[in-house]
Amino acid sequence: MPILAPVALGSIVTLIAVKLAKLRRTAIAAIDLPPVKSASGSTTVYGIAHKFRSTVSSLVDAAPMLIEHATIRARRSPSVLLRRIEHAPFLLELVDDGGTMLVTGAMHVRASLSMHHAWVTRGDPLLAKLGVPTDLAVAGALEIHRIAEAGPVLAVTGVIEDEAVAELAFHRDGGLTPVMRGVAGAPVIVEDRRLIGVLPFVRH
Repeated sequence: MPILAPVALGSIVTLIAVKLAKLRRTAIAAIDLPPVKSASGSTTVYGIAHKFRSTVSSLVDAAPMLIEHATIRARRSPSVLLRRIEHAPFLLELVDDGGTMLVTGAMHVRASLSMHHAWVTRGDPLLAKLGVPTDLAVAGALEIHRIAEAGPVLAVTGVIEDEAVAELAFHRDGGLTPVMRGVAGAPVIVEDRRLIGVLPFVRH
């Protein structure tokens, strides 16, 4: 027995270390998010998006995007583990009357044809780009919707108000411009016009 004691003690220490390591790998619970709704009095307009001041760098390939909406869902479930939306204000060239509108504030991409799908697990470089700590146990289906400049015609829904935008001022008009501004709880909803009524509604 004295000869076997160090082996037994080593096995116990190893078992404790494994259990502690598992505890450090904290997991997060998936939640069911309610459908995203636009604000009362919202209007849907159609147009082509153009860069206003800046863009955001895509998680996928660092390409410049106006909006990137990333969602990680639990396996075989619509429940959401993590969601991140990066966006920059953009100008919308309206297809109906040729005017221009500024879109800014909180945004939500409902559907786009520029998509990226991947299965991610703990330690995946994409999770690090999303800001997920390395000790957080996350595994699920990653779905990324992207809106690029000068892409297809978009359907953009939100409340429109006239605001003074210094960068858009000409002569003496003070830059008074139609602005669609999203807020927390009532974001501007953006989707590819070609997908309206084609894809089933998915909770993001």
